[in-house]
Amino acid sequence: MLADDVRKVLEALASPYCLIGGHAVAARGYPRFTLDHDFLTADKRVLQRETWNALDADVDPRKGEYDDPLAGVVHISGRDGSEVDIVVAKWKWELEVIQRAEPMELGSMTVPVPRTSDLILLKLAAGGYLDLADVHVLLGIGDREQLIAGVNEHIGKLRPDAQAAWTTITSNATSG
Repeated sequence: MLADDVRKVLEALASPYCLIGGHAVAARGYPRFTLDHDFLTADKRVLQRETWNALDADVDPRKGEYDDPLAGVVHISGRDGSEVDIVVAKWKWELEVIQRAEPMELGSMTVPVPRTSDLILLKLAAGGYLDLADVHVLLGIGDREQLIAGVNEHIGKLRPDAQAAWTTITSNATSG
């Protein structure tokens, strides 16, 4: 499985990482159909093509520009059609999310998964339609007040547009 092979490379590099995206949302209690796996790391060595030489896969590393919200992305396509994206974190708060991630068993592999409140932060920072829909769903899983408090603890580290989205979501959540 390509995702497990990528996990092994990250661990061989001793790169702190965590699972993000649809599989992380599913791990936190909301099953979502997705075929690809997404990982987050702050280790820029993943942007070097030779890091992935052991994989039987097509590797497309892309370094972010100075004004990009990400330091880069590596897209890996397996020969079997599987896909993995490795997002390279740019901001200190993203590294903190990785550091707080909790190991979870997902099928045949154990991977760090962000806490639900941290997953909400990542979704707010991404800011797409599906990301914000995931925020609403994630708020419905577990203790809503505890999740809101967890996000509020770190929301000030995100861009103003992500903070505004959070304010809108929580004001709608508490008024409904």
